[in-house]
Amino acid sequence: MRIIQFINNTPGKARGVFSTVFLTVCLILCACGSDNEPELPTPPNPGTEASNAGKVMKSVWNTSCMLADKDSRTDAYSTIQGWADQCPAELVFMKYLEAEATTAGALVKTYPALECYDLAFDRVLSALKEGLPAGSKPRLWSLFNMGIVVQTTDGNYAIDIYHRRGAELAQYIDFYAITHIHADHKWEPLAREMSRLGKPVLTNFTIAGVNNIQYMSTDAKDYTIGKFKIHSFITHHNSSPVTTLAITAYYVDGGNVKVLHSGDSNFIADEFESMRGKEVDFYVFRYAVNSLTENNVLGKVVTPKVAVLSHILELGHKDEASSRWSLQSGLSRAARLDCDKVAMPFWGDSLTL
Repeated sequence: MRIIQFINNTPGKARGVFSTVFLTVCLILCACGSDNEPELPTPPNPGTEASNAGKVMKSVWNTSCMLADKDSRTDAYSTIQGWADQCPAELVFMKYLEAEATTAGALVKTYPALECYDLAFDRVLSALKEGLPAGSKPRLWSLFNMGIVVQTTDGNYAIDIYHRRGAELAQYIDFYAITHIHADHKWEPLAREMSRLGKPVLTNFTIAGVNNIQYMSTDAKDYTIGKFKIHSFITHHNSSPVTTLAITAYYVDGGNVKVLHSGDSNFIADEFESMRGKEVDFYVFRYAVNSLTENNVLGKVVTPKVAVLSHILELGHKDEASSRWSLQSGLSRAARLDCDKVAMPFWGDSLTL
């Protein structure tokens, strides 16, 4: 208790350094406390020097996320992958999502992968606050995992946001769509804040504290929200029956950009028939666990201008066997997709036509 009071009474910069060192010591002590407990990895930066995550992320954002330009990111991706490998899912990332502000801040200073995650949110939020300059093309922002924010001169929207700070987006977006109930595709604090502001939340399941009956459906539906026309349809998630685990795919036409997002769809071509012949600028889809089934739909039923491969480096998953696909695995998969233009955006990247 006295340590907490000391931290709170310490001036700003000194408090941050002390908190980081204190947290690191606690992590190490906890790791050594029992033979039955898993050992924490040694933190890359134990609070004694500043992380260079900002520099690395800027080098990423100054290059293209198109597959054709992948070589421009080789060094940055190698560094980020190393940081991610030192940030285990249960012991660090999931604890970070649930931690109070002081502990979370210390973790960000300790683990560069978390700093990258936080910096990406800053970039997207800043862009929403500033708004699109007159005459600019719409932007599709990649936030984390399959979370996207689409920014247009007619409004903004988000799909599958899964971010600790997600609720901060609420005042800047017109609606929030969630493809399915799995935790890595939703952020309930954002959904509740949207509901509090009287803004639509599109789901196929209920969320406590969210009044979205008008936009909650387990069937194909069409909606109009502001200047956006939305077509939704139901698909499978791997072998799970849609009665217990449905994926709602969303096709959004508005703001001079047409976006299809299919969440964790299992790419059963027949389930995408309502999309046949529709113009798609960006098709956002996951790295399929059953190898290359993306091509059951891509180039067969849906032919987008840009195929956007996502669900890469999801820190909440343990390893590749649990769908925590590495950046290199993502690039290898992207090269085998049936589309002339393929992008694999990283956190904080934006795409324009």
